[in-house]
Amino acid sequence: MSCLNLQNLGDSELPYLVTFDPPHTPEHTLVKWRTSHSVPSVAASKASRELHQIQGKRGIWFCGAYQGYGFHANGLKAGVVAADSMLRRSCSIRDNPKHMVPTWPETGARLVVARFFKSFIQTGCIILLEEGGTIFTFQGTERKCSLKVSLRVHSTQFYWKVSTQADIGLADAFIQGDFSFVDKNEGLLNLIMIFIANRDLKASVRTSRKERAWWTPLLLTAALSSAKYFIRHVSNRNTLTQARRNISCHYDLSNELFSLFLDETMTYSCAIFKSEDEDLKDAQLRKIFLLIRKAKISKEHHILEIGFGWGSFAVEVVKQTGCKYTGITLSEQQLEYAQLKVEQAGLQDQITLLLCDYRQIPNKDKYDRIISCEMLEHIGHDFIGKFFTCCESSLAEDGLLVLQFISIPDERYDSHRHSTDFMREYIFPGGGLNAPSQVTSVMAAASRLCVEHLENIGIHYYQTLKCWRRNFFKNQSQIRALGFDDKFIRTWEYYFDYCAAGLKTCTIGDYQIVFSRPGNVATFGDPYNDTMPSAY
Repeated sequence: MSCLNLQNLGDSELPYLVTFDPPHTPEHTLVKWRTSHSVPSVAASKASRELHQIQGKRGIWFCGAYQGYGFHANGLKAGVVAADSMLRRSCSIRDNPKHMVPTWPETGARLVVARFFKSFIQTGCIILLEEGGTIFTFQGTERKCSLKVSLRVHSTQFYWKVSTQADIGLADAFIQGDFSFVDKNEGLLNLIMIFIANRDLKASVRTSRKERAWWTPLLLTAALSSAKYFIRHVSNRNTLTQARRNISCHYDLSNELFSLFLDETMTYSCAIFKSEDEDLKDAQLRKIFLLIRKAKISKEHHILEIGFGWGSFAVEVVKQTGCKYTGITLSEQQLEYAQLKVEQAGLQDQITLLLCDYRQIPNKDKYDRIISCEMLEHIGHDFIGKFFTCCESSLAEDGLLVLQFISIPDERYDSHRHSTDFMREYIFPGGGLNAPSQVTSVMAAASRLCVEHLENIGIHYYQTLKCWRRNFFKNQSQIRALGFDDKFIRTWEYYFDYCAAGLKTCTIGDYQIVFSRPGNVATFGDPYNDTMPSAY
């Protein structure tokens, strides 16, 4: 009734106030009318009694306030009765969701987060949907990023964690279930990509970045927590004893766990795809074969692999070339798995696997080739010079060193190594990314080795991560059966999407670099038959 009256008011420049039962009569009243519910008649009563005879016939159900006394409650009651009959089960009325009632500290945290998003989001759009209906929208004006993502905030702890722990707090809030996404497939990926786009826009103001101390994050309220996490990261530096603990935290979780999302070769590094829908195993084998060709391995060679994973490269390189192979790892579970794989392949006489740190490689042998595929990330800034010194002392004079490592842009390397993040806190303690120029400069200072060939295959890593993520969630019931809970599942979801966002935006790379000593005519003397292969 009120809607009908409002619709008949027409357009006007002056606003109208429509009120029911005011405590006193307002001044300047324009219109006043009285409404009332209809009085049931004999005819209406008769129709109501006969309604059951046609209710549900031909799939038509009637419900409305007219089935009672015209009140809203009668319409609600009639709707429930109709729903019960249609569904053939008892239905109940859901309560309206209650609005969040944050404490005073949480209210302050929400204000801090809202102000930060308002100033930080210059491109893209982030929408926060609170339980109860409150909505916050943060829309950038720059056109660099067109992504839009909606978050469902389930707990006020979301604001507290983000305001006091910044990016690590955001990860923790997701892991604990304090928020989720409307788009469950790509919501998290898109959120991180929006953050990356805005970070890069802010990065143009280089002076502010240089003036900010290591303990001062973009959210100043998170400074104390950032310092705490950085100190914890420093305490995880890869000494001889701590390095084994750090590796075990990730790689000794369960061989069966890794088998549920990796391909059949159990290769845990960037693959090289020929097409978007290519099988992951084929793409991983292509990467392995490319490394073998870049290293120019032949039958008479003795090669060393630092960080052999689950043994996929070891088996393939010996099958392909007939060479002698030695591999080292710090993971006991990887060693056990790889030894069984070697035995099944019947290659025990040519393959030696050791539980050994790169700093403890026996000096009695010189290796013709040294391969290390995505192990450099586990060394840490303080020890990368030592790593290259060990490679120099273990490599034969005409030997080659082939590295594959995940990289960060040179301009972000200093801020990266003087801080910590989700990956180092939750996934790879003691780890860290390296920049291309930093790797080559440390190499030059620690050895006589120089770059012969360099190639970035990072464009293939996003597709690799998509395959791992798809396999992981396809097998999540089996992962839970291994004893891993929902928090673990969400941690790894964050891990996959966190990495995928950096790789999809090309702000993280993956380099393959071939090193050799000057004057290596024996390996590079023929320009017609010794050309370096490429992934492209």
